[in-house]
Amino acid sequence: MKKVITAFITFLTAFSVNAQMAVFKKELVRPPQLTYYGLNHLGDTSSIVSNEIAKETLLKTFTFKDPFLGNIAQYDERNPLKQLVFYKNTQQLVLLDNQLSIKEKIVLTDRFPEIDATYAALTSQASIWIFDYASKRWCIVSSQQDQPSFVSNPITIYSFLTTYGNFAYWQKDDVVYGIDIYGKVIQEQNLPKKAQLLAINGDLLVYVSNNKLFLLNTKNKEAEQLAEVQSTIDSVIFNANSLSVLTTDKLYLYHIN
Repeated sequence: MKKVITAFITFLTAFSVNAQMAVFKKELVRPPQLTYYGLNHLGDTSSIVSNEIAKETLLKTFTFKDPFLGNIAQYDERNPLKQLVFYKNTQQLVLLDNQLSIKEKIVLTDRFPEIDATYAALTSQASIWIFDYASKRWCIVSSQQDQPSFVSNPITIYSFLTTYGNFAYWQKDDVVYGIDIYGKVIQEQNLPKKAQLLAINGDLLVYVSNNKLFLLNTKNKEAEQLAEVQSTIDSVIFNANSLSVLTTDKLYLYHIN
């Protein structure tokens, strides 16, 4: 009987581990001036320190920095063949290949003078999400367009903006709203009271509530606390099956099942 009970407990433990949405991998000291850290599907690591992007592969480290464009507001490397760098203060976009060589530069004030971009990220197609602060609307731009394509009504109240592929999201109060690239409204997601959205990756959503970090599966509504994170959170980065959490002094790495 004792052997049976032991075997049953072992099975339950193994099942519990396998059922985890996020598996904690490592805790590191956050280097000074680090603002981004991501791990892609090939195991390459990308980081931003003092506005210099570095991509480290098994064979070589690639870098990119343009000191004349200012601070990097957003970096999107979720497309394995193309990365986007957004410089908010100078309203410029730089598109890089997977070795961080420049493919294209877009000066928004010249190309699309009617918009004032406060957020930029890649869609799953050959276009770019922009949230226009002037009109408070989401729009789509590309190098083939002469004018932005506005796809949302004005969003005057929001606490967070983000995108995932062909979907754009914003949080208002305790609700996360979203649209696709054609402006079609998608199902909203309710968060706990006073929770703050931090990142979205498909059906997975990361938020902080009462100083605790949670990963939510929006399909089955199961939430899992990332209990290793104890200090104030600066940002959360999804990339492929990895999740990076930057706090004031630490870097936490998770694998997403």
